[in-house]
Amino acid sequence: MKKVLITGGAGFIGSHLGDFLLKKGYHLTAIDNLSWGKKEFISHNLTNPRFKFIKADLLNYKDLLNVLDSQIDTVFHLAANSDIMRGAIDPSIDFKNTTQATFNILEVMRKKGIKKIFYTSGSGVYGDIGKKKIPENYGPLLPISMYGATKLSAEAMISSFVNLYDFQAWMIRPANIIGSRATHGVIYDFINRLKKDPSKLDILGNGKQNKSYLYITDVINAIDLIWMRDKSRISIYNVASDSTITVNQIARMVLKEMCLKQVKINHSMGDRGWKGDVPIISLTNSKLSSIGWKYQYSSKQAVRKTVQSLLIN
Repeated sequence: MKKVLITGGAGFIGSHLGDFLLKKGYHLTAIDNLSWGKKEFISHNLTNPRFKFIKADLLNYKDLLNVLDSQIDTVFHLAANSDIMRGAIDPSIDFKNTTQATFNILEVMRKKGIKKIFYTSGSGVYGDIGKKKIPENYGPLLPISMYGATKLSAEAMISSFVNLYDFQAWMIRPANIIGSRATHGVIYDFINRLKKDPSKLDILGNGKQNKSYLYITDVINAIDLIWMRDKSRISIYNVASDSTITVNQIARMVLKEMCLKQVKINHSMGDRGWKGDVPIISLTNSKLSSIGWKYQYSSKQAVRKTVQSLLIN
């Protein structure tokens, strides 16, 4: 079977993808600096002879050059700053962990003769365009956050390597990905705030922010389908369900699952959680559906399943 590599392999998405690829019989190397990833997410795979974990930082080019196996068929590049609000406070976080890290992995791939990359971008590349349904060919792309800007810069660099060095690339722009092992995000934050103080819940913004949420297994299935079926030199796919859910609805769902009543809800001012947050985003999924993808969970179902899984753990 093919050898594959996941950057951010001990993270939320990366660890789930690793589980999936190992079950399919691939030889897998996972790289993670463990700043957001957790060893416990991959501990059950450490005795698997087809699995290797390397603690390394993508910002260290020399280390990457030493550890990457030239026999790797595909790099699944998931490593990035996953906390958008954190990047709004310090813009260098996104620049280093997305733009610079992506260049380093691409350059090492070039030196090692590895030609295939699957990149997890984000819907933040589209910017703030309101309620309009967004297809993959929408433009111009004008991000309003460093998260979106650096994701877009990574897409651009990957495109240039496809053209200059005969790479093949698949890129996805997913909705909000949620599920077990999540380490941040609105659901994770609500649960932790209520565990600390079940008498109140602070919500950033007016709570009317409306977005699509996708359960992790639906995303993994999309990745596998795109990788297997799309033979283009370069391709981009939105990954989202047809439904959305508001932050206020998520809050009510969390309260219900935690069996909490008479909780005081406090909203902050404005229509968004923080500067750089896109309050409303709706992605088309017709391109992905055309190659056979079907999601199992709606946004509400994905949120409920995530709340339940995080409460158990």
